[in-house]
Amino acid sequence: MMRSKLRTVCLSLLGALLLGFLWRVRGTHGWGSSWGLLNAGFVFSLFLSLAVGKRKAADLPLTVLGALSFMLTCPAWGTLLEQITGVLSVSARDGDPVLYEINPASGVMMMLALGFGLASIWGVMLGRTFGEKRWRFQDYAAVVFSFIASDLLAKATVGHWLLRLIEPQAVTAFENGLAAAGTPGKAYSVYMSHFMGVSWAKGIVGGRNYFQSVAMLSLAVAAVCVFLTVRLVVKDSYAAKTGLVVSAAFSCSITLSDLWFFFGAGGYRMAQGFSLPAGFAPWSLWEYCTGFFAGGVITAFLCITARKKGDTPPLLPETAGKKGRLFGYVLVTVGGVGINTVRPLLEKAEPQAASVVSAAVMGLAVLAAAVLGYRRLPYPLDQRSAKRLTAILGGGMTVFILLVYLFVGESAFRDLHSLHNILALLSAIMAATYFARRAIFEVRS
Repeated sequence: MMRSKLRTVCLSLLGALLLGFLWRVRGTHGWGSSWGLLNAGFVFSLFLSLAVGKRKAADLPLTVLGALSFMLTCPAWGTLLEQITGVLSVSARDGDPVLYEINPASGVMMMLALGFGLASIWGVMLGRTFGEKRWRFQDYAAVVFSFIASDLLAKATVGHWLLRLIEPQAVTAFENGLAAAGTPGKAYSVYMSHFMGVSWAKGIVGGRNYFQSVAMLSLAVAAVCVFLTVRLVVKDSYAAKTGLVVSAAFSCSITLSDLWFFFGAGGYRMAQGFSLPAGFAPWSLWEYCTGFFAGGVITAFLCITARKKGDTPPLLPETAGKKGRLFGYVLVTVGGVGINTVRPLLEKAEPQAASVVSAAVMGLAVLAAAVLGYRRLPYPLDQRSAKRLTAILGGGMTVFILLVYLFVGESAFRDLHSLHNILALLSAIMAATYFARRAIFEVRS
């Protein structure tokens, strides 16, 4: 029993380190917001597949589908992070900021809601991956429909009411901006006439914050609807519970980590004289700590609650045949490995011909390896082969991500003395070592 608890603690710490690294990498000057979620979701899910302790590694197509679903719930948070100080700062594009005093509790509530809606579908898919209930195509469709319908409905209705309730100054700021720009109408009517048009809203003082806040609160509402759909329609209580835990983990971690901005921006009302030491970048540390705290909680929950006996049901019963194998293989090589190797090179590298050429070469290399692997890999993979392949993919992706982060484009290596880069480097080394050890262990066992 003591050994089992120690193992859970160690794996939870490792999960925290890995997701902290992945969340930092996807952040400032990283892979791009939603593409970074695909990256983080895929690699972290590979780690969980080994850490949870199932007899056989999780179905790889299911893992990739979960990572792709993470991209659906990516909110924008650029105007929210310093509201914890009790100040709302709004502007029009690159114009001078206009400041409004708010209750710091409003800033905290906005951050809690931001985190809660961040990973709802991915959390449900983790529960599906490490649960025992088989899903049909209509189950996946019900979850996606519930998310899209509730999100759009909330953007048109309750999202505005929640924003006015939690932070009425955001409504005031937008309406003042509309008046200054000579645009008639109240916040709600103008929003509906430019529904989800954030690019338009950026031209109005307070517009970007209002549009992004409504969208973020709507994602939180959609998360609740997704969990209810999984519990009551799909009837998978473990997936619903896992989704709720994942959302709560991100809700708390993204808010707790926001304290970096509180101290970095000067404290309450930005007037307490607080500051951070040199090398402590608030935004980058907020990113790393968000992943760190959430990764530890998610890993611990799954290690404790997921049943170890039995294999994870495949993505769909139909994927067991030859055509299903081909579909799953393409999904993994393109959606999991291909995009996550080519996209970072295009995103991080300077807009030069060399970056395009290197991304093309990487894409061709992945394609060649995929064709070779399809011809040589046995199917279905036995227990040892499935875990070894998962470990190799996880370790290879972790090393590749680290190298791109350190040396491509706006190189982190030149700023390696900063705390967030030291943490990212050490975390990646620890995670890569774990993946390598598991790959070697599966060969010898």
